[in-house]
Amino acid sequence: LQTPPSHAPALATRARIDGLKSCLPVMIGYFPVAVTFGIAGVAAGLSPLQVVLISVLVYAGASQFLLLASIKAGTPWLWVVALCSLLNARHLLYGPLLSRFLPAALHGRLKVAFLLTNEVFAPAFHRLQSVDPGRRQGWMIALGLGAWLTWIAGTAVGVYAGDGLERHYPMLSQVMRFALPALFMALVCQSAKRGMGLPIVAAVAGAGVIAALGHTSLAILAGAVIGCAAYRQRRAA
Repeated sequence: LQTPPSHAPALATRARIDGLKSCLPVMIGYFPVAVTFGIAGVAAGLSPLQVVLISVLVYAGASQFLLLASIKAGTPWLWVVALCSLLNARHLLYGPLLSRFLPAALHGRLKVAFLLTNEVFAPAFHRLQSVDPGRRQGWMIALGLGAWLTWIAGTAVGVYAGDGLERHYPMLSQVMRFALPALFMALVCQSAKRGMGLPIVAAVAGAGVIAALGHTSLAILAGAVIGCAAYRQRRAA
């Protein structure tokens, strides 16, 4: 059965609203991290406009902080591009997983590709397949736009009001550092399904032990491997 033409705009609008609702946890987590980036960008010697434009055009989270560190260290720009590209190579894995749920038109996929981040991928991967196929692109773009605009807004607040916020609320910088880990925890809880409790506990425990030994970067990789292994073993049982 086809949707009546009079109902099509309403359904498309509903899909976009649902996409924004799914983005709310990401927006809450992104804002304080973006404020931190805005403060760090000004401290690195960039102009307010340059810092905001980095969030508008680059929009790559960790790569933006790497960009600031590279600028302060005087790293040649070719090395900066190479390092940022390597850091974002994980998107080569995200794309094929989402592409099967999206329309085949290239221009539409390019819009989604620009808006795709780690935190956008998590709700999209778990919810996009339940959206009506004709509304998926609108849902995905609304999800991505909500995150992107929040990141830009947070950067602007950090650039123009960051110093004042830190003076009035000295503990704010400490709290903002916890925002992104808290967001990842919220996304894990949202994405968890029945039967995933043991793998999650195993991943957290394994990563925690390795992190306690002082190998924090290795702990992330080890936690992921342990969680996947525990999940496969549980499914095979």
